[in-house]
Amino acid sequence: MEALVTTLRVLLPAVYAGLTLYFARTFFRTVSQTERLKYAVPAAYLVLALHAVYIGTYTAVYHHDLVATVYELFSLLAFTLFAVYVFAELRTSRETSGTGFFVTAVSFLLQLVSSITISGETIVETRTILRDPIFNLHVTTSIFGYAALMLAAIYGSLYLLLYRAIRRNEFGAIFEHIPSLERLERYGLRATAFGFIFLTFSIALGAVLYTRIPLGVSTAQFLTDPKVLMTLLVWLLFGVTLLVRKVVHLEGRRLVLFWMSGFALTILSMTIVNWIGTSFHSFL
Repeated sequence: MEALVTTLRVLLPAVYAGLTLYFARTFFRTVSQTERLKYAVPAAYLVLALHAVYIGTYTAVYHHDLVATVYELFSLLAFTLFAVYVFAELRTSRETSGTGFFVTAVSFLLQLVSSITISGETIVETRTILRDPIFNLHVTTSIFGYAALMLAAIYGSLYLLLYRAIRRNEFGAIFEHIPSLERLERYGLRATAFGFIFLTFSIALGAVLYTRIPLGVSTAQFLTDPKVLMTLLVWLLFGVTLLVRKVVHLEGRRLVLFWMSGFALTILSMTIVNWIGTSFHSFL
C-alpha cells in the first residue's frame, strides 16, 4: 500500500494541473455551454475519488489522517476546498463558470507543495491522539469549514472585481465567463453555509475531546486558548453572515465585504495564531 501512496502523491498534482488547464480552456476561450459541461463534472468526481483514495491509503499506512503536519494539512485542504466547490456550485449548476479555474488552481498549488514536502520528510512515530477517530473528525471538519470560507473568499474577490468593473464601465476578456454578481453572491452564501455547518461539528467534537481526553488545562485555559477563540470568532462570523442575510436582508457588496472579513480571520487562525503555540494545540 505504501507504493500506492507514493504513486498517488506524485499523480495528484498532475491531475489537478490537468483539471486546471481544462477549466482554463473553458474560461479563456469562447466555447459552447454543452462543450463546457461535457467533461467538467465527471473529471471533477474522478479527481475527488483519486484524492479520497490517497487520504484513505495514507491513513491506513501511517495510522493517522492527514493532520500530523502542516504539509499533510495542505493536501487535506486541497481536497476539502475542491470538494466544497463541486458540491456548492458545479454539481448543482447547469452552467460552468470561471470560478472552477481559480479553485482548481489553488487546490493544485496546495497539493503540489504537500506532495513535494511530504515525500522528503521522515514520518515520525504517531502520537496517540492522532489515532483517535474523534480527533481526526474534529480536525477534518475544521479543515472543511476553513476550506469553505476560502471558497467564499474566492467568490467574494471575483464579486468585488466584477462590481468595480461595472461601476467603472471597464470590461475585459477576463469577465466574459465570470458568473453574474447575483450568482457569485449565491455561491458565496452557499459556501458560507457549508463552512458554518462543518465548523459547528468541529467545535462540538472539540468539546467532546476536552471532556474525554486529559489535556492538563483548566476550563478557563481551554476557553481562552488562541486557536479556540479564533475558531469561535470565525464560526460566529459565519453564523452572523447567514443571519443578517436572512433577517436584515443585507445583500450585495456590503454582504460580500462582511464575509470577506472572515477570510482575514481564517488567515490569522491558520498562520499567526499557529506560530504563537498553545499548551494543547501544539501537535503540529
